[in-house]
Amino acid sequence: MQKPTDIKTWDGVDSALRRMGEIDIAVENIQGSMTLKINELNAQAETKAEGLKKERQVIEKAITAFCEEHKHEFAKTRSKELTFGVVAYRVTTKIAIRSIKACVAAMKAFKLKKYLRIEEKPDKELMLNLDDQTLAKVGAARKTEDNLRIEPAMEKIKEAA
Repeated sequence: MQKPTDIKTWDGVDSALRRMGEIDIAVENIQGSMTLKINELNAQAETKAEGLKKERQVIEKAITAFCEEHKHEFAKTRSKELTFGVVAYRVTTKIAIRSIKACVAAMKAFKLKKYLRIEEKPDKELMLNLDDQTLAKVGAARKTEDNLRIEPAMEKIKEAA
């Protein structure tokens, strides 16, 4: 195979494209093999950890049940520091929303817009329809490029291999 810097003809470009495709195929095979091994290792680790995770859940439920039975002991101090850890009750407050769509509509109707998160950003796809003057007014510009596309014919290269 010629060096990539020695391309002097269209046949040379074609040969280089073939080599690029062969490289892509080799990389895909390596990555595919790695993914299969990783998936296999993940499955093995998950199987090994499954019993431990279940045991931990059982212990956590037992601790929770014990603490619930002794909740009166947490009236003055909200936590118990033990030798191997801490158990504690913390007051938490959450907002439960039945329907986001209905909640948003109601908040707008009651003029509570400051409690809404609104992410605004330009839609570049739609902005392609604007003229250059309008784009300039909003601090944008149309950028047209003539990009070279190099695309090996993978099917043909696989057949030739």
